[in-house]
Amino acid sequence: MSIVDSMLKASMQNLRAGRREEAAKLCRDICRMEPEHARAHSLLGMIEFQNGETDRALDLLARAQQLNPKLPDVPRALAEIYLGMDDLEKALEAQKQAIYFNPRDPSGHLQAAVILQRLGRADEAEAEARNALEHNPNMIGAHQLLGTITYLDGRLAEAVDAMGKARASEQPVPDPNHTLALGLLATGEAEKIDALSPAFTANQTFGETVIRAISMWIDNEPDRCRELLARARPLVPNLPTDAPNRSVFVTYLSILDELVSWRANHEEHYNGAAERTLFVVGDSHTLTPANLVLPVDGVPTRLQTRLVFGCKAWHLIREAPSPYRGGFDLAMARIPEGETVVAVFGELDCRLREGMVRVLRKDPSLDRDALIDDLVERYVDFMLAKGAERGQTVWFQSPPMSNINMSLVEDEVRGLFLHVIKRFNDRLRAVTHERGARLIDVNAVTTADDGQAVRSHYIDTNHIRPTALIEAYNS
Repeated sequence: MSIVDSMLKASMQNLRAGRREEAAKLCRDICRMEPEHARAHSLLGMIEFQNGETDRALDLLARAQQLNPKLPDVPRALAEIYLGMDDLEKALEAQKQAIYFNPRDPSGHLQAAVILQRLGRADEAEAEARNALEHNPNMIGAHQLLGTITYLDGRLAEAVDAMGKARASEQPVPDPNHTLALGLLATGEAEKIDALSPAFTANQTFGETVIRAISMWIDNEPDRCRELLARARPLVPNLPTDAPNRSVFVTYLSILDELVSWRANHEEHYNGAAERTLFVVGDSHTLTPANLVLPVDGVPTRLQTRLVFGCKAWHLIREAPSPYRGGFDLAMARIPEGETVVAVFGELDCRLREGMVRVLRKDPSLDRDALIDDLVERYVDFMLAKGAERGQTVWFQSPPMSNINMSLVEDEVRGLFLHVIKRFNDRLRAVTHERGARLIDVNAVTTADDGQAVRSHYIDTNHIRPTALIEAYNS
């Protein structure tokens, strides 16, 4: 190895170790010794970019390209710089050139996939991620990206496979959005969470523990659920407040805490023999009915939950693929043909800070009643059609009244919020009646005569205790 090659290698080692000044000094020495050394100019350009000297970096890379137009280091470095500048189109152009010079480099294909995903070109991003895996089947980053792309496209089983391969590596692998654990919950394989390698961050551990607790509650294992909640609870104070899904899982933790406690004092509502089963499919509101045994039309009936994480009625009626539609399809496929399904969607669509209230506040010119009516009608028809495909009878459960302290809500927003809840429920009553579908009217039993929530029925501002369901099914 020549002295220059040794210096270049040392510069790269210094850069990887975070010693940028030492790395830059070596590169400058090489450029003085060999003014036409393209790789030294290219590496120095990257160092200057990391030092915040973007113009200087681009000048050095332009010089490197003049010295060796076929050096793949240059377009690869340019791609990184343009990414840092958020100029995605130029970054992609540079990365494609790097791939042209070195088509068998898996990292080049992965970088192109990352850029394409950020550009919203998911199909091309997936193709490049698969190209990377062709050249290196064990490339963790490519499996992770493929898992993210397929998850967002609603192909949850594929996402589980890809993320599982990434997680199977010996080193801890980041999964900040809990893609693997949520995918396993959706596919009915949550028990596989127990065998996963240690999580990368405390927030990842917290989310996976809560997801496992959710599955245990749904699977009628309250003691195991309680154990997992006890394991998750101490993690909360130290979690970054902006960690992905943190607030969602804290909410699920609180809901499960309350439900486990309620069940411990009311086992008679869970332990009875059942002669039939109703399958309850929906968002977080399906946790309350899980494994309750209630008389329905005089028949002891067990309620079984099929959770679709974070799903709104709006997600169901859209044509675009999503993890919500993918999760819904998996949930329905796990319900036997010919059974009765209770659809529990809509509360998320009616919430104060999201759903239709947010849409109508953003664009006050919209016809609010037309928006709500269209959503309800399409939601009911969608569910009835999906049930008909599998010979299933579909019932509906109405969203509860909100338990928010209305005095804390601005006047103009309060009026809109209450109108959305009332209009959604009124239309749901009317449309289900028109279609001959049964409605379990939770909204009616959770709304007092003064229009406020019946607070004794609530776990928090949105979720109900089993008492509300027992009353609604008895009505």
